Amino acid sequence: MTQILLNENDVSVRTSIPVKTLRYWRFAGTIFAPKFIKLGARVYYPKDDLDNWLNNSPRFSSAAEARLSK
Repeated sequence: MTQILLNENDVSVRTSIPVKTLRYWRFAGTIFAPKFIKLGARVYYPKDDLDNWLNNSPRFSSAAEARLSK
């Protein structure tokens, strides 16, 4: 089985999350960030894991609703 790996630029384009934010999340070890793997010095996000992360992310109707969910 072939696994599709996305680099951080691909993930940024797909999610509208800045590359800098993805890097910070990895550095900080945040639990809500998408899973990644490192191959040498390069960072990749398995497409299946990213799709799963996006599908399981909470959805809100308003910013107020998102604030209340914390």
